[in-house]
Amino acid sequence: MTTRDDLYRLVDQLRPETLDDAAAALRQYTPAGSGEPPYPASVGVLTAAPADLSTHVDDYLAEGFGR
Repeated sequence: MTTRDDLYRLVDQLRPETLDDAAAALRQYTPAGSGEPPYPASVGVLTAAPADLSTHVDDYLAEGFGR
């Protein structure tokens, strides 16, 4: 019988370019609506952004933020 630990070990061995396919294959075995909400891939992309980004967005854009 396969255990969760067996699956975790397999996932740890996956190449990064195969993660989407592996997730899709496993998703078919989970109940609909379970787990995390389906956030877009862009969520969390600004984790290294300045803490005051939202209050000073115009200033950062004027300075060429992200260039």
